[in-house]
Amino acid sequence: MSILEFTELPLLQEARRIAVFAPNWVGDAVMSLGLLQALKQNHAYIAVVCTPTTASVYRHSSVVDEVIEVPLQSGGVQWRLRRQCSQNLRKRSLPFTHAYILPNSFKSALIPFWAKIPQRIGYASEGRGFLLTHCLAKPSKKNKPPMLDWYGQLAGIHQGLVPRPHLLGAVDAFNVNVGIFSELKSKKFLAVAPGAEYGPAKRWPVQYFAATLQAYLEFDQTRSVCLLGGPKDIAVCQAVLEFLPQALRIRVYPLAGKTSLDQAIVLIAQSEALLTNDSGLMHVAAALQVPLQAIYGSSDPRHTPPLSDQAQVHWLHLDCSPCFKRECPLGHTRCLVSLTPERVISALNDQLKMTVEL
Repeated sequence: MSILEFTELPLLQEARRIAVFAPNWVGDAVMSLGLLQALKQNHAYIAVVCTPTTASVYRHSSVVDEVIEVPLQSGGVQWRLRRQCSQNLRKRSLPFTHAYILPNSFKSALIPFWAKIPQRIGYASEGRGFLLTHCLAKPSKKNKPPMLDWYGQLAGIHQGLVPRPHLLGAVDAFNVNVGIFSELKSKKFLAVAPGAEYGPAKRWPVQYFAATLQAYLEFDQTRSVCLLGGPKDIAVCQAVLEFLPQALRIRVYPLAGKTSLDQAIVLIAQSEALLTNDSGLMHVAAALQVPLQAIYGSSDPRHTPPLSDQAQVHWLHLDCSPCFKRECPLGHTRCLVSLTPERVISALNDQLKMTVEL
């Protein structure tokens, strides 16, 4: 029996070869690691079936034995690709005994069903119950547990007992010790992720990011800043850069769209801290146990918090927040605009033991 407390889910303790069908968002992928870490305590072989978007998260986990990348897209079912993937899983010499289907979509349950994995576990959603062997009732939005427990409940783990996600950030293990990584290895730098793919209701104003970076850079002439994000974050990173005094920009590395997620994970692991909106990289930093300043607007840190004692959350919890909208339905985004850079600078000051004159 695991040291964790499990409820009755058939054959859980006999599970030796598990296929986990992963979520498609980086933050959700990080949150799913708690479930995987719990399952690993039963000495199971764990393979993760995921898209290239989240594969890096699982490659940086010590409990994942195999990462199976499938180039699935968000739109459409891609019947042929799912059929091919299921056939490949069925042909394996050592078949999987259990499948945990973490996304709630109908199509996400097709591959394990066609692959005839004996035990298929997931939440009831989109009428897919007949594709699962163990279909758990989906909690209502009003009764929705934190994401860590949401995944843990699929294995019958009692709320509050799911391990916190853990990631490895070693440079040499991922062959990224080149170029900018070598240059920054001996420097103190702040990693910054000013984007949020979900929408502008999750993005702190760029001028607020710039004010915080200016205070950080002016404190110590040897410090640098790395602006991180995907291709969609290039514009917002450029906007932050333009709000900085010209003399400080030489110590800012705009890396949005120029690094893989593997490389971003390594950079965050090397940084003094991460300043970020509620984003996938926020959860990455938490799992790396890197000091973290997290900005929340339309989302709810009670449901998707950064799970680290090194994290400090900034959330005003106004009457209209959380609304979970991509854009502010009231047009003012007060949940972010009223969250001043002075507050974040002071918190970063305390966290890094800087003395910043406000």
